[in-house]
Amino acid sequence: MILPRHWDRLTAALHAVDFNGNPEEAWRFLVYQGFTEDSEEGLRFFEDVVRENRDMDHPTGSGPVSFIASELIRERLVQTMHPKDPEGRSSNRSFLLFKRRNTPA
Repeated sequence: MILPRHWDRLTAALHAVDFNGNPEEAWRFLVYQGFTEDSEEGLRFFEDVVRENRDMDHPTGSGPVSFIASELIRERLVQTMHPKDPEGRSSNRSFLLFKRRNTPA
């Protein structure tokens, strides 16, 4: 597991969202953040990875976020290098704005 002070933007974004409870919203947030292009195939792949992740026992030092991030990178849906986002401050603020913009009035 990566310590929060060493998170990059992708790791922080995945920590900010509830990918188990609402994988579609998590995918839309990754698109909103500019990590990936919005596509049905990408969304389906992401939902499959989240489903596979739920049933996994992660080895020591690894976790669900790193598994999902590495699968997205392996599938070339996201780039490999991202700016730092220590403690996820920027991603948490962005997710709150994203939620506000996408919540029906």
